Amino acid sequence: MNEVLAYHRLSKHAPERFAPGPGQLDWATQPAPFRRYAGAPLIELWHRPLEEGPAYDAAFAGAQASPAPLDRASVAQLLYDSLAISAWKAAGGSRWALRVNPSSGNLHPTEAYLLLPPGALDEHGLLAHYAPDLHGLEVRAELSGALGKRLAAALPTGGLLLGLASIPWREAWKYGERAYRYCQHDLGHALAAIAIAASALGWQVRLLRGVAERRLDVLLGLDRSGFHEAECGDCLLWIGPAQESEFRLPETLLDDLVQLQLQGTPNRLSRDYRHWPELPRVHELCRAPALPPVAWSAEPAVVRADNPGLPLRPLLHRRRSAQAMDGRSGIQAELLLAWLRRLLPAQSPVPFAATGEPPAIDLLLFVHRVQGLAPGLYWLDRSGRGVQALREDYLWQRVDDELPLYRLLEGDARGLAGFLSCGQDIAADGCLALAMLARLEDALTDGAWRYPRLYWECGQIGQLLYLEAEAAGLSATGIGCYFDDALHELLGAADSGWQSLYHFTLGRAVWDERLTSLPAYPQPRIPPVQGETP
Repeated sequence: MNEVLAYHRLSKHAPERFAPGPGQLDWATQPAPFRRYAGAPLIELWHRPLEEGPAYDAAFAGAQASPAPLDRASVAQLLYDSLAISAWKAAGGSRWALRVNPSSGNLHPTEAYLLLPPGALDEHGLLAHYAPDLHGLEVRAELSGALGKRLAAALPTGGLLLGLASIPWREAWKYGERAYRYCQHDLGHALAAIAIAASALGWQVRLLRGVAERRLDVLLGLDRSGFHEAECGDCLLWIGPAQESEFRLPETLLDDLVQLQLQGTPNRLSRDYRHWPELPRVHELCRAPALPPVAWSAEPAVVRADNPGLPLRPLLHRRRSAQAMDGRSGIQAELLLAWLRRLLPAQSPVPFAATGEPPAIDLLLFVHRVQGLAPGLYWLDRSGRGVQALREDYLWQRVDDELPLYRLLEGDARGLAGFLSCGQDIAADGCLALAMLARLEDALTDGAWRYPRLYWECGQIGQLLYLEAEAAGLSATGIGCYFDDALHELLGAADSGWQSLYHFTLGRAVWDERLTSLPAYPQPRIPPVQGETP
């Protein structure tokens, strides 16, 4: 625990001192945004029109429709609705991609690998890497013969395994030693995006806790020679028809999978890079061992339909991170309460049930312009801990019969929100801002592996806030730069108990009209009608 807390202290920002970082950006070493494997066979994927699919609210209740068959079309749709490019932006001769899953600084350290049983996309089983720039799968290995059959026998029918990995250098290039935090935020965003996309297909997403994280590098082929920049496996997910309990992959199967002969050479992302010593150290400290199984709920929840008739998929692809807010627009209190209900795990099994962890993140809200709620500080007791022993002058007035939402202080909190978020005006110019808080030392008593999972939970919360804002015709953005201990002083927390892990703001965005928007892919790829040759 002490070593993890030491990293957390080292990576804090303060008004007089920022966490160790590069100081200025070396554009000559900016990492390439896409991992590719030269020489690996490519499977092109399709996608359906965005208007086809479920209602927005239904996606958060869990798999309600009959599960889609596991085939090329469903795998393609899963990835298209979670990890694909959503648009290209261009300005001044530069061009860059936006994606369905958000990322700190649009740097995208998260990579995805699929283990597919025979018959899903090919007669053989496959280990494949998802290439979002092409919306395709790079085949790293075929699981032929007995090995493919053993993988199929180990998995419940109709599902696949998906591994998520991180390339820390993509974030460290800009953020230095604080990059580990941002990699874990981004993994949480990706995890939520995958869970929501899977729910639209009638599928469940659950973390396989029984596979130790140290084995993932080998299982996903990330331990082999040829990688100029380290890439590290973070989690392995079951995706498919809902199961009531976690299953275990046979040890003999895992041992054989790591012996696969891999195809393709990983590309070099930068011509040079700077080593940040704390990043591999904290990563190794926080890798989870094989953990005991947990129950998996297979029953969908009943959620309120706050957005009747609103389709899901257009919102997934329209989501953008705001760069500035107008500082004028407001919302009704009913809308804010609907947003907060969406963040309660009991109200949204998707995505919060995916990891099997109990909720650990509470929210401190800076309410600026919410009609029906006085401006000031509010607390959402997401974790169920109840009223906390914070500052003596906090009111702890419950403001809603259904939600555990409390008013702490009344007053104009715009300047405070902006200051705490490293002086960024966007935190003051939205309708509200918030900080995501955890009792860090309490969580770490379970083990250092809980540290990144707190950030995963923050990323999941952030993904839902992005979508809720889009559903209301507004925008949001995550804020990774904030003054850690200044916020703790605001709470009156003299110890290191409460720690802020992510900030966020929601409001009406001001868009840069100098930017040009371009389609995600050159042309639509529509699945062939039944009976046609792909």
